[in-house]
Amino acid sequence: MRGKILVVEDHQESRESLAGALKKTGFEVVEASSQRSALPLLNDREVAAVVTELKLPDGEGLNLLAYVKKNGLDRPVIFVTAFGTMSLAIQAMKMGAADFLTKPLTVKDITAALDSALKKWDRQHRTQVSEPSTWGPQPQNVVLGVSPAMRELFVLLERVAPYDSNILLCGESGSGKEVIAREIHRLSPRRDRPFVPVNCATLSDDLLENELFGHERGAFTGANERKSGVFETANEGTLFLDEINDMGLRSQAKLLRALERKEFRRLGGTKKIRTNLRLLSATNVNLENEVKARRFREDLYYRIKVVTLTVPPLRERKEDIPFLIKFFVGELGRTSGKSIRKITPDVLARLQNYPWPGNVRELKNVVESMALMADGDTLDMDNLPENIRGGQSSKEMRLPVGITMEEAEKEIIRHYLEYFPTKKEAARALKIGLRTLYLKIKKLNLPSSKVVAKQEI
Repeated sequence: MRGKILVVEDHQESRESLAGALKKTGFEVVEASSQRSALPLLNDREVAAVVTELKLPDGEGLNLLAYVKKNGLDRPVIFVTAFGTMSLAIQAMKMGAADFLTKPLTVKDITAALDSALKKWDRQHRTQVSEPSTWGPQPQNVVLGVSPAMRELFVLLERVAPYDSNILLCGESGSGKEVIAREIHRLSPRRDRPFVPVNCATLSDDLLENELFGHERGAFTGANERKSGVFETANEGTLFLDEINDMGLRSQAKLLRALERKEFRRLGGTKKIRTNLRLLSATNVNLENEVKARRFREDLYYRIKVVTLTVPPLRERKEDIPFLIKFFVGELGRTSGKSIRKITPDVLARLQNYPWPGNVRELKNVVESMALMADGDTLDMDNLPENIRGGQSSKEMRLPVGITMEEAEKEIIRHYLEYFPTKKEAARALKIGLRTLYLKIKKLNLPSSKVVAKQEI
């Protein structure tokens, strides 16, 4: 047997269906239909975990969690909820729930959550760690998401985080790869050591090498003092190389050498410096294609991708949007004092139907803008950006017969600039270089507001 599970659900058919499914996967199950009938069963020391509905006929499921905490009945409590009980779900996490799941659910969803919660409970008690549970969407990491796609990612993340293997994170720009990287670091044995992020796309080869390995005094004109690189500052911790696909071949060779030998030299130096760090890398393109095109070293590719995790785009996990909005609004309230308490249903529907080409980063910027522009404590239709208020960003465009080639080119580029969150992504989609795009913007005299409004990320 995998352990005894208490299932609390007032709907008989749902309760019996869940209990039967859990029994088939090896769990022993006891059932309760209400808060009153569940309380005596909670005192059974053989109950390893609780799966309960948030809304019960004789009270909130939160009361069961409070009873568990008050009486020292130390076991994971997992809540299930239908859409519309977001505030209760967040409150449950604050009270120490192990996880919460949104309906409709599959057996795989429930068993994955139970396995994760029970493994964490066992590990914490085996090692006598007294800190509170940090797995699942707690207030500090609810930004990660609560959808089935993200819960599946959580299970993999928890499995690989304790080990020192290099991890490659794949996903579109703005999907949250750095957030995932920080979570891996937080769950690893290196959590008390530095987490050092570097964006490879923002630095030329020379500057990137200097950033990675540092330099000695006098190494080049203007090097008036020694500078430590991130291979030193991240020693014993985690180094995160974002957009590693934009790293030049020369820097790739030096990175590979440092990873293989676990040592490096500062620019202009002769002394070998030993390093012990974990490397997490991220890419927003298919690195296998970059290897085939000889833009990325094959040997480095296999060195950095011992484990590969894919972060799904926001359009494939729209269940996360209400939770992300709540998180961003709360974060804004803490930093700026701006209080948002409500969001109208039509606004939430528009936000959930929008395709979010810029992913979580775009959602965060939109929510912050809406909150700051709101007159009171409610987000309504007047606060929505025009492109979202009018519906989804169209992937289609029409060109009238009779326009010139230059006019067609101008309209196509304008459309791409509006659709994609950055000019870099627009250029990639158009299959032209970023410099070429800038030249065309200038040549075609595109409105500056269309260009400037797209902040480079």
